[in-house]
Amino acid sequence: MLGFSDVPFDIPPNAPSFYGCVEAKYVTKYLEDYIDDHVYCGKSLRERIFFGHQVEKVEKFHDTWKVRTRDTRDGTRSFKASKIVVATGLTSSPQMPILPGDPELFKGRVYHHKRFGEVSRTLLRMEGCHNVVVLGAGKSATDMVYESIKRRKNVSWIIRRDGEGPALYFPAQGGGRYENSTEAGATRWSALFSPSSFMPESWLSSLIHRTSVGVSYLTSRIEKGDQSCRDAAAYRDREGALPNFQNLEPTTSAFWCNGPLGLAQHDDFWNAIAQNVRVCRNDIKTIEAHDVVLDDGSRIEADVLLCGTGWNYDYPFFTKEQAQTFGLPQHPQNDLPEHTELWDTLLKNADRQVLSNFPILKSPPPHRRSEVPTTTNRLYNGIAPLGDTSIVFLGRSHLSNSFRTAEAQAIWATAYFDGNFKLPPLEEAQRQIAYMNALSRRRYPSRGIAGDYLFFELIWYTDKLLADVGLKSHRKGWWTDWLEPCLAIDLKDMPDEYRKKALS
Repeated sequence: MLGFSDVPFDIPPNAPSFYGCVEAKYVTKYLEDYIDDHVYCGKSLRERIFFGHQVEKVEKFHDTWKVRTRDTRDGTRSFKASKIVVATGLTSSPQMPILPGDPELFKGRVYHHKRFGEVSRTLLRMEGCHNVVVLGAGKSATDMVYESIKRRKNVSWIIRRDGEGPALYFPAQGGGRYENSTEAGATRWSALFSPSSFMPESWLSSLIHRTSVGVSYLTSRIEKGDQSCRDAAAYRDREGALPNFQNLEPTTSAFWCNGPLGLAQHDDFWNAIAQNVRVCRNDIKTIEAHDVVLDDGSRIEADVLLCGTGWNYDYPFFTKEQAQTFGLPQHPQNDLPEHTELWDTLLKNADRQVLSNFPILKSPPPHRRSEVPTTTNRLYNGIAPLGDTSIVFLGRSHLSNSFRTAEAQAIWATAYFDGNFKLPPLEEAQRQIAYMNALSRRRYPSRGIAGDYLFFELIWYTDKLLADVGLKSHRKGWWTDWLEPCLAIDLKDMPDEYRKKALS
Protein backbone atom coordinates (compact mmCIF):
# COMPACT_ATOMS: atom_id res chain seq x y z
CA MET A 1 0.00 0.00 0.00
CA LEU A 2 3.03 2.26 0.32
CA GLY A 3 4.63 4.17 -2.53
CA PHE A 4 3.70 5.56 -5.92
CA SER A 5 2.90 3.39 -8.92
CA ASP A 6 6.02 4.20 -10.97
CA VAL A 7 8.57 3.37 -8.25
CA PRO A 8 7.90 0.32 -6.06
CA PHE A 9 8.38 0.77 -2.32
CA ASP A 10 10.88 -1.97 -1.52
CA ILE A 11 11.55 -2.72 2.12
CA PRO A 12 15.34 -2.92 2.68
CA PRO A 13 16.49 -6.46 3.59
CA ASN A 14 17.79 -5.34 6.99
CA ALA A 15 14.73 -3.24 7.89
CA PRO A 16 12.54 -4.49 10.75
CA SER A 17 9.13 -5.32 9.30
CA PHE A 18 5.91 -6.42 10.97
CA TYR A 19 3.42 -7.71 8.43
CA GLY A 20 4.79 -5.20 5.93
CA CYS A 21 4.76 -2.29 8.38
CA VAL A 22 8.09 -0.45 8.56
CA GLU A 23 9.56 2.53 10.38
CA ALA A 24 8.74 5.98 9.04
CA LYS A 25 12.39 6.67 8.20
CA TYR A 26 12.16 4.24 5.28
CA VAL A 27 9.15 6.08 3.88
CA THR A 28 11.04 9.35 4.31
CA LYS A 29 14.01 7.97 2.38
CA TYR A 30 11.69 6.73 -0.37
CA LEU A 31 10.20 10.22 -0.75
CA GLU A 32 13.61 11.91 -0.65
CA ASP A 33 14.89 9.59 -3.39
CA TYR A 34 11.70 10.09 -5.38
CA ILE A 35 12.07 13.85 -5.69
CA ASP A 36 15.76 13.48 -6.61
CA ASP A 37 15.28 10.74 -9.19
CA HIS A 38 12.39 12.32 -11.10
CA VAL A 39 13.87 14.78 -13.57
CA TYR A 40 11.85 16.73 -16.15
CA CYS A 41 13.39 19.12 -18.69
CA GLY A 42 16.69 18.89 -16.88
CA LYS A 43 15.34 19.76 -13.41
CA SER A 44 14.54 17.33 -10.62
CA LEU A 45 11.44 17.67 -8.47
CA ARG A 46 13.64 18.79 -5.60
CA GLU A 47 15.06 21.62 -7.69
CA ARG A 48 11.53 22.78 -8.42
CA ILE A 49 10.58 23.06 -4.75
CA PHE A 50 11.07 26.36 -2.94
CA PHE A 51 11.80 25.28 0.61
CA GLY A 52 11.42 27.69 3.50
CA HIS A 53 8.70 29.71 1.77
CA GLN A 54 5.49 30.51 3.61
CA VAL A 55 2.52 31.57 1.49
CA GLU A 56 1.09 34.85 2.76
CA LYS A 57 -1.40 35.83 0.09
CA VAL A 58 -3.03 34.42 -3.03
CA GLU A 59 -4.86 36.75 -5.42
CA LYS A 60 -6.30 36.55 -8.91
CA PHE A 61 -6.05 39.45 -11.35
CA HIS A 62 -8.12 38.82 -14.46
CA ASP A 63 -6.84 35.39 -15.60
CA THR A 64 -3.58 35.38 -13.65
CA TRP A 65 -2.92 34.13 -10.15
CA LYS A 66 -0.32 35.84 -8.00
CA VAL A 67 1.13 34.03 -5.00
CA ARG A 68 3.12 36.05 -2.49
CA THR A 69 5.44 34.16 -0.15
CA ARG A 70 7.85 35.05 2.59
CA ASP A 71 11.24 33.41 2.36
CA THR A 72 12.86 32.85 5.75
CA ARG A 73 16.16 34.06 4.25
CA ASP A 74 15.48 36.45 1.38
CA GLY A 75 12.27 38.27 2.30
CA THR A 76 9.21 38.20 0.03
CA ARG A 77 8.89 36.54 -3.35
CA SER A 78 6.01 36.42 -5.86
CA PHE A 79 4.96 33.77 -8.35
CA LYS A 80 2.48 34.11 -11.23
CA ALA A 81 0.50 31.38 -12.98
CA SER A 82 -2.65 30.85 -15.02
CA LYS A 83 -3.63 27.85 -12.88
CA ILE A 84 -3.00 26.99 -9.26
CA VAL A 85 -3.00 23.77 -7.24
CA VAL A 86 -3.46 24.13 -3.48
CA ALA A 87 -1.87 21.02 -1.98
CA THR A 88 -1.07 22.09 1.57
CA GLY A 89 -2.80 18.97 2.88
CA LEU A 90 -4.08 18.34 6.38
CA THR A 91 -0.90 18.47 8.45
CA SER A 92 0.58 21.90 7.83
CA SER A 93 -0.79 23.95 10.73
CA PRO A 94 -0.32 22.38 14.20
CA GLN A 95 -3.12 22.73 16.73
CA MET A 96 -1.52 23.40 20.08
CA PRO A 97 -3.51 23.02 23.31
CA ILE A 98 -4.12 25.97 25.60
CA LEU A 99 -2.38 24.84 28.77
CA PRO A 100 -3.82 26.09 32.08
CA GLY A 101 -1.63 28.06 34.42
CA ASP A 102 1.38 30.09 33.36
CA PRO A 103 3.27 28.24 30.59
CA GLU A 104 6.25 30.51 31.20
CA LEU A 105 6.78 28.79 34.56
CA PHE A 106 7.31 25.40 32.97
CA LYS A 107 11.02 24.62 32.83
CA GLY A 108 10.67 21.76 30.40
CA ARG A 109 10.03 21.92 26.66
CA VAL A 110 6.78 21.70 24.73
CA TYR A 111 6.56 20.32 21.18
CA HIS A 112 3.85 19.41 18.72
CA HIS A 113 3.96 16.10 16.86
CA LYS A 114 4.97 18.03 13.74
CA ARG A 115 8.46 18.40 15.24
CA PHE A 116 8.70 14.93 16.71
CA GLY A 117 11.15 13.69 14.09
CA GLU A 118 13.58 16.36 15.23
CA VAL A 119 12.81 15.72 18.91
CA SER A 120 13.37 11.97 18.62
CA ARG A 121 16.81 12.54 17.03
CA THR A 122 17.92 15.12 19.58
CA LEU A 123 16.10 15.67 22.86
CA LEU A 124 15.09 12.06 23.43
CA ARG A 125 18.73 11.04 23.07
CA MET A 126 19.88 13.41 25.83
CA GLU A 127 20.65 11.96 29.24
CA GLY A 128 19.01 14.89 31.01
CA CYS A 129 15.62 14.10 29.48
CA HIS A 130 14.04 11.40 31.66
CA ASN A 131 10.34 12.14 32.02
CA VAL A 132 8.15 12.40 28.93
CA VAL A 133 4.49 13.41 29.07
CA VAL A 134 2.36 12.89 25.96
CA LEU A 135 -0.97 14.66 25.38
CA GLY A 136 -3.54 13.33 22.94
CA ALA A 137 -5.48 10.17 22.15
CA GLY A 138 -4.80 9.45 18.48
CA LYS A 139 -2.19 7.70 16.39
CA SER A 140 0.31 10.58 16.51
CA ALA A 141 0.25 10.52 20.32
CA THR A 142 0.66 6.74 20.29
CA ASP A 143 3.68 6.95 17.99
CA MET A 144 5.36 9.42 20.36
CA VAL A 145 4.55 7.20 23.35
CA TYR A 146 6.02 4.12 21.68
CA GLU A 147 9.19 5.89 20.51
CA SER A 148 9.73 7.40 23.97
CA ILE A 149 9.46 3.94 25.53
CA LYS A 150 12.11 2.68 23.11
CA ARG A 151 14.34 5.56 24.21
CA ARG A 152 13.98 4.24 27.78
CA LYS A 153 12.12 7.26 29.09
CA ASN A 154 9.59 7.40 31.92
CA VAL A 155 6.41 7.90 29.92
CA SER A 156 3.06 9.27 31.07
CA TRP A 157 0.15 9.54 28.66
CA ILE A 158 -2.68 12.03 29.30
CA ILE A 159 -6.00 11.64 27.49
CA ARG A 160 -8.56 14.30 28.39
CA ARG A 161 -11.91 13.29 29.84
CA ASP A 162 -14.19 15.11 27.42
CA GLY A 163 -12.49 14.16 24.15
CA GLU A 164 -13.16 11.26 21.80
CA GLY A 165 -11.23 8.90 24.02
CA PRO A 166 -8.41 6.49 23.17
CA ALA A 167 -7.88 5.17 19.67
CA LEU A 168 -9.13 1.81 18.48
CA TYR A 169 -6.26 -0.18 16.92
CA PHE A 170 -6.58 -2.77 14.19
CA PRO A 171 -4.28 -5.80 14.46
CA ALA A 172 -1.61 -5.68 11.75
CA GLN A 173 -1.88 -9.27 10.53
CA GLY A 174 -4.03 -9.75 7.46
CA GLY A 175 -4.53 -13.48 7.05
CA GLY A 176 -4.88 -15.57 3.93
CA ARG A 177 -3.70 -13.89 0.76
CA TYR A 178 -3.32 -10.51 2.46
CA GLU A 179 0.00 -9.44 3.97
CA ASN A 180 -1.65 -7.19 6.53
CA SER A 181 -5.05 -5.92 7.60
CA THR A 182 -4.59 -2.76 5.54
CA GLU A 183 -4.45 -4.87 2.38
CA ALA A 184 -7.44 -6.92 3.51
CA GLY A 185 -9.44 -3.73 3.90
CA ALA A 186 -8.33 -2.30 0.56
CA THR A 187 -10.42 -4.61 -1.65
CA ARG A 188 -13.61 -3.72 -3.45
CA TRP A 189 -15.28 -6.58 -1.61
CA SER A 190 -14.42 -5.03 1.78
CA ALA A 191 -15.37 -1.58 0.48
CA LEU A 192 -18.79 -2.92 -0.41
CA PHE A 193 -19.67 -3.05 3.29
CA SER A 194 -18.83 0.61 3.88
CA PRO A 195 -21.49 3.17 2.87
CA SER A 196 -20.07 5.70 0.43
CA SER A 197 -21.43 8.46 -1.77
CA PHE A 198 -19.07 7.18 -4.48
CA MET A 199 -20.18 3.53 -4.38
CA PRO A 200 -21.72 2.44 -7.70
CA GLU A 201 -25.33 1.23 -7.59
CA SER A 202 -25.59 -2.56 -7.86
CA TRP A 203 -27.86 -5.39 -6.79
CA LEU A 204 -25.17 -6.49 -4.33
CA SER A 205 -24.90 -3.10 -2.62
CA SER A 206 -28.70 -2.98 -2.40
CA LEU A 207 -28.78 -6.45 -0.85
CA ILE A 208 -26.25 -5.47 1.82
CA HIS A 209 -27.51 -2.00 2.65
CA ARG A 210 -31.23 -1.98 1.89
CA THR A 211 -32.56 -5.31 3.09
CA SER A 212 -33.16 -6.44 6.67
CA VAL A 213 -30.95 -9.49 6.13
CA GLY A 214 -28.12 -7.37 4.75
CA VAL A 215 -28.32 -4.74 7.48
CA SER A 216 -28.43 -7.46 10.15
CA TYR A 217 -25.31 -9.07 8.71
CA LEU A 218 -23.57 -5.68 8.44
CA THR A 219 -24.39 -4.88 12.08
CA SER A 220 -22.95 -8.22 13.19
CA ARG A 221 -19.85 -7.61 11.06
CA ILE A 222 -19.31 -4.20 12.70
CA GLU A 223 -19.62 -5.62 16.21
CA LYS A 224 -17.24 -8.50 15.49
CA GLY A 225 -14.69 -6.15 13.96
CA ASP A 226 -14.70 -3.85 16.97
CA GLN A 227 -14.45 -6.78 19.38
CA SER A 228 -11.51 -8.32 17.52
CA CYS A 229 -9.59 -5.08 18.03
CA ARG A 230 -10.34 -5.13 21.77
CA ASP A 231 -9.44 -8.80 22.06
CA ALA A 232 -6.05 -8.22 20.44
CA ALA A 233 -5.25 -5.48 22.94
CA ALA A 234 -6.52 -7.44 25.99
CA TYR A 235 -7.06 -4.24 27.97
CA ARG A 236 -8.41 -6.02 31.07
CA ASP A 237 -6.33 -9.18 31.23
CA ARG A 238 -2.99 -8.56 29.52
CA GLU A 239 -0.22 -10.25 31.48
CA GLY A 240 2.21 -7.82 33.10
CA ALA A 241 0.12 -4.72 32.33
CA LEU A 242 0.14 -1.78 34.70
CA PRO A 243 -3.25 -1.19 36.39
CA ASN A 244 -4.05 1.96 34.40
CA PHE A 245 -3.55 0.22 31.05
CA GLN A 246 -7.33 -0.29 31.13
CA ASN A 247 -7.68 3.47 30.63
CA LEU A 248 -6.75 2.88 26.98
CA GLU A 249 -9.85 0.79 26.30
CA PRO A 250 -11.90 2.70 23.71
CA THR A 251 -15.66 3.06 23.70
CA THR A 252 -15.74 3.95 20.02
CA SER A 253 -16.52 1.94 16.89
CA ALA A 254 -14.18 1.52 13.94
CA PHE A 255 -17.05 1.48 11.44
CA TRP A 256 -18.41 4.82 12.63
CA CYS A 257 -14.96 6.35 13.06
CA ASN A 258 -16.28 8.22 16.10
CA GLY A 259 -12.85 8.19 17.67
CA PRO A 260 -9.21 7.90 16.59
CA LEU A 261 -8.15 4.81 14.64
CA GLY A 262 -4.76 3.24 14.12
CA LEU A 263 -2.77 0.11 13.33
CA ALA A 264 -0.78 -1.87 15.90
CA GLN A 265 2.28 -1.93 13.67
CA HIS A 266 4.96 -3.37 15.97
CA ASP A 267 5.25 -6.91 17.29
CA ASP A 268 5.69 -5.60 20.85
CA PHE A 269 3.21 -2.72 20.47
CA TRP A 270 0.77 -3.67 23.21
CA ASN A 271 3.24 -5.14 25.68
CA ALA A 272 5.55 -2.14 25.42
CA ILE A 273 2.71 0.26 26.22
CA ALA A 274 0.94 -1.92 28.80
CA GLN A 275 4.07 -2.58 30.85
CA ASN A 276 5.75 0.82 30.69
CA VAL A 277 3.24 3.68 30.43
CA ARG A 278 1.17 5.47 33.04
CA VAL A 279 -2.12 6.16 31.27
CA CYS A 280 -4.24 8.99 32.73
CA ARG A 281 -7.82 9.79 31.66
CA ASN A 282 -7.70 13.26 33.19
CA ASP A 283 -7.74 16.94 32.38
CA ILE A 284 -4.76 19.11 33.21
CA LYS A 285 -5.38 21.45 36.13
CA THR A 286 -2.18 23.46 35.83
CA ILE A 287 1.41 23.41 34.67
CA GLU A 288 4.16 24.12 37.19
CA ALA A 289 7.93 24.39 36.87
CA HIS A 290 8.64 20.67 36.63
CA ASP A 291 5.21 19.07 36.96
CA VAL A 292 1.92 18.61 35.21
CA VAL A 293 -0.87 18.72 37.80
CA LEU A 294 -4.02 16.78 36.94
CA ASP A 295 -7.61 17.49 37.97
CA ASP A 296 -7.53 14.67 40.55
CA GLY A 297 -4.58 16.34 42.31
CA SER A 298 -1.95 13.90 41.09
CA ARG A 299 1.34 15.26 39.80
CA ILE A 300 3.46 14.05 36.90
CA GLU A 301 7.09 15.07 36.62
CA ALA A 302 7.86 16.32 33.11
CA ASP A 303 11.04 17.23 31.27
CA VAL A 304 9.23 17.46 27.95
CA LEU A 305 5.57 17.75 26.95
CA LEU A 306 4.71 16.21 23.55
CA CYS A 307 1.40 17.24 22.01
CA GLY A 308 -0.42 14.91 19.65
CA THR A 309 -3.32 17.33 19.54
CA GLY A 310 -4.18 17.49 15.87
CA TRP A 311 -4.12 20.11 13.15
CA ASN A 312 -5.91 23.23 11.96
CA TYR A 313 -7.58 22.68 8.59
CA ASP A 314 -7.50 26.23 7.31
CA TYR A 315 -6.06 28.33 4.52
CA PRO A 316 -4.72 31.52 6.15
CA PHE A 317 -3.56 32.90 2.79
CA PHE A 318 -7.14 33.15 1.45
CA THR A 319 -9.55 35.91 2.45
CA LYS A 320 -13.02 35.25 3.82
CA GLU A 321 -14.46 36.34 0.47
CA GLN A 322 -12.24 33.90 -1.41
CA ALA A 323 -13.29 31.05 0.89
CA GLN A 324 -16.92 31.91 0.15
CA THR A 325 -16.31 31.94 -3.60
CA PHE A 326 -14.42 28.63 -3.63
CA GLY A 327 -16.84 26.85 -1.31
CA LEU A 328 -14.29 26.04 1.40
CA PRO A 329 -15.51 25.04 4.87
CA GLN A 330 -15.81 28.09 7.11
CA HIS A 331 -17.68 29.32 10.16
CA PRO A 332 -21.41 29.59 9.33
CA GLN A 333 -21.37 33.27 10.32
CA ASN A 334 -19.07 33.95 7.36
CA ASP A 335 -21.36 32.28 4.85
CA LEU A 336 -23.50 34.38 2.53
CA PRO A 337 -27.23 34.16 3.41
CA GLU A 338 -28.19 33.04 -0.09
CA HIS A 339 -25.54 30.30 0.05
CA THR A 340 -26.75 29.15 3.46
CA GLU A 341 -30.34 28.88 2.25
CA LEU A 342 -29.37 27.02 -0.93
CA TRP A 343 -27.08 24.48 0.74
CA ASP A 344 -29.42 23.88 3.68
CA THR A 345 -32.05 22.79 1.16
CA LEU A 346 -29.59 20.69 -0.82
CA LEU A 347 -28.30 18.98 2.31
CA LYS A 348 -31.79 18.17 3.61
CA ASN A 349 -32.71 16.56 0.29
CA ALA A 350 -29.42 14.70 0.17
CA ASP A 351 -29.82 13.47 3.74
CA ARG A 352 -33.14 11.86 2.88
CA GLN A 353 -31.50 10.08 -0.04
CA VAL A 354 -28.58 8.93 2.15
CA LEU A 355 -30.93 7.36 4.71
CA SER A 356 -32.94 5.72 1.95
CA ASN A 357 -29.80 4.19 0.43
CA PHE A 358 -28.12 3.30 3.74
CA PRO A 359 -30.71 2.80 6.52
CA ILE A 360 -28.03 1.72 9.01
CA LEU A 361 -26.86 5.34 9.17
CA LYS A 362 -30.11 6.37 10.86
CA SER A 363 -28.91 4.99 14.20
CA PRO A 364 -25.30 5.85 15.04
CA PRO A 365 -23.90 4.94 18.48
CA PRO A 366 -23.36 7.63 21.13
CA HIS A 367 -20.69 9.98 19.89
CA ARG A 368 -19.02 13.31 20.49
CA ARG A 369 -19.92 16.06 18.04
CA SER A 370 -17.47 18.57 16.66
CA GLU A 371 -16.90 21.58 18.90
CA VAL A 372 -16.46 23.95 15.96
CA PRO A 373 -19.45 24.67 13.68
CA THR A 374 -18.65 24.84 9.98
CA THR A 375 -20.18 24.92 6.55
CA THR A 376 -19.48 21.95 4.30
CA ASN A 377 -16.83 21.45 1.66
CA ARG A 378 -18.58 22.59 -1.55
CA LEU A 379 -15.86 21.41 -3.93
CA TYR A 380 -16.71 18.90 -6.64
CA ASN A 381 -15.14 15.56 -5.68
CA GLY A 382 -13.63 17.53 -2.81
CA ILE A 383 -11.28 19.11 -5.38
CA ALA A 384 -12.78 21.72 -7.73
CA PRO A 385 -14.72 24.92 -6.94
CA LEU A 386 -17.90 25.34 -8.95
CA GLY A 387 -17.16 28.91 -9.97
CA ASP A 388 -13.51 28.88 -11.07
CA THR A 389 -11.87 26.30 -13.34
CA SER A 390 -8.33 27.60 -12.77
CA ILE A 391 -7.85 26.34 -9.20
CA VAL A 392 -8.04 22.93 -7.49
CA PHE A 393 -7.52 21.69 -3.93
CA LEU A 394 -5.65 18.40 -3.54
CA GLY A 395 -5.19 16.41 -0.34
CA ARG A 396 -8.06 18.26 1.30
CA SER A 397 -10.29 15.24 2.03
CA HIS A 398 -9.52 12.70 4.76
CA LEU A 399 -8.80 9.27 3.24
CA SER A 400 -6.95 6.21 4.50
CA ASN A 401 -4.07 6.14 1.98
CA SER A 402 -2.35 9.30 0.80
CA PHE A 403 -0.33 7.69 -2.01
CA ARG A 404 -3.29 6.31 -3.94
CA THR A 405 -5.35 9.43 -3.27
CA ALA A 406 -2.55 11.70 -4.51
CA GLU A 407 -2.12 9.81 -7.78
CA ALA A 408 -5.83 9.65 -8.55
CA GLN A 409 -6.38 13.31 -7.68
CA ALA A 410 -3.35 14.35 -9.74
CA ILE A 411 -4.55 12.65 -12.91
CA TRP A 412 -8.08 14.00 -12.37
CA ALA A 413 -6.77 17.54 -11.89
CA THR A 414 -4.58 17.19 -14.99
CA ALA A 415 -7.56 16.16 -17.11
CA TYR A 416 -9.64 18.96 -15.60
CA PHE A 417 -7.03 21.61 -16.37
CA ASP A 418 -6.48 20.14 -19.84
CA GLY A 419 -10.18 20.46 -20.59
CA ASN A 420 -10.51 16.69 -21.00
CA PHE A 421 -12.98 16.52 -18.13
CA LYS A 422 -15.70 19.05 -17.48
CA LEU A 423 -17.92 19.33 -14.42
CA PRO A 424 -21.57 18.35 -14.85
CA PRO A 425 -24.20 21.12 -15.09
CA LEU A 426 -24.33 23.31 -11.98
CA GLU A 427 -27.44 21.83 -10.39
CA GLU A 428 -26.21 18.26 -10.86
CA ALA A 429 -22.77 19.17 -9.49
CA GLN A 430 -24.38 20.77 -6.44
CA ARG A 431 -26.55 17.68 -5.92
CA GLN A 432 -23.52 15.36 -6.01
CA ILE A 433 -21.56 17.57 -3.62
CA ALA A 434 -24.48 17.77 -1.18
CA TYR A 435 -24.83 13.98 -1.29
CA MET A 436 -21.12 13.58 -0.48
CA ASN A 437 -21.51 16.07 2.38
CA ALA A 438 -24.67 14.50 3.80
CA LEU A 439 -23.28 10.99 3.69
CA SER A 440 -20.02 12.07 5.33
CA ARG A 441 -21.96 13.69 8.15
CA ARG A 442 -24.05 10.53 8.69
CA ARG A 443 -21.25 8.04 8.05
CA TYR A 444 -18.77 9.73 10.41
CA PRO A 445 -20.95 11.50 13.01
CA SER A 446 -18.03 12.81 15.09
CA ARG A 447 -15.79 13.88 12.21
CA GLY A 448 -17.86 14.42 9.09
CA ILE A 449 -19.27 17.85 9.88
CA ALA A 450 -17.40 19.48 6.95
CA GLY A 451 -18.68 16.78 4.60
CA ASP A 452 -15.26 15.73 3.31
CA TYR A 453 -14.25 13.08 5.82
CA LEU A 454 -14.05 9.97 3.61
CA PHE A 455 -11.72 7.73 5.59
CA PHE A 456 -13.12 4.33 4.57
CA GLU A 457 -14.03 5.39 1.03
CA LEU A 458 -10.59 5.22 -0.60
CA ILE A 459 -11.50 2.57 -3.18
CA TRP A 460 -14.81 4.01 -4.38
CA TYR A 461 -13.47 7.57 -4.28
CA THR A 462 -10.39 6.87 -6.40
CA ASP A 463 -12.44 4.67 -8.75
CA LYS A 464 -14.81 7.61 -9.25
CA LEU A 465 -11.97 10.01 -10.05
CA LEU A 466 -10.45 7.67 -12.62
CA ALA A 467 -13.86 6.87 -14.13
CA ASP A 468 -14.48 10.60 -14.56
CA VAL A 469 -11.36 10.76 -16.71
CA GLY A 470 -12.31 7.58 -18.56
CA LEU A 471 -9.42 5.43 -17.32
CA LYS A 472 -9.71 1.67 -16.86
CA SER A 473 -6.19 0.23 -16.75
CA HIS A 474 -6.28 -0.06 -12.95
CA ARG A 475 -9.15 -2.58 -13.03
CA LYS A 476 -8.16 -6.26 -12.86
CA GLY A 477 -11.04 -8.33 -14.14
CA TRP A 478 -13.97 -9.96 -12.41
CA TRP A 479 -12.81 -11.94 -9.35
CA THR A 480 -9.43 -10.33 -8.90
CA ASP A 481 -11.04 -6.90 -9.21
CA TRP A 482 -13.15 -7.67 -6.16
CA LEU A 483 -10.78 -9.72 -4.02
CA GLU A 484 -7.27 -8.42 -4.69
CA PRO A 485 -6.10 -5.37 -2.72
CA CYS A 486 -5.89 -2.07 -4.59
CA LEU A 487 -2.14 -1.51 -4.61
CA ALA A 488 0.07 1.28 -5.92
CA ILE A 489 1.23 -0.80 -8.87
CA ASP A 490 -2.36 -0.95 -10.18
CA LEU A 491 -2.00 2.66 -11.35
CA LYS A 492 1.32 2.23 -13.20
CA ASP A 493 -0.22 2.35 -16.70
CA MET A 494 -2.50 5.26 -15.94
CA PRO A 495 -0.29 8.12 -17.28
CA ASP A 496 0.22 6.42 -20.66
CA GLU A 497 -3.45 5.52 -20.86
CA TYR A 498 -4.37 9.14 -20.21
CA ARG A 499 -1.94 10.49 -22.81
CA LYS A 500 -3.30 8.13 -25.46
CA LYS A 501 -6.86 9.04 -24.59
CA ALA A 502 -6.08 12.78 -24.63
CA LEU A 503 -4.48 12.52 -28.07
CA SER A 504 -7.21 10.37 -29.62
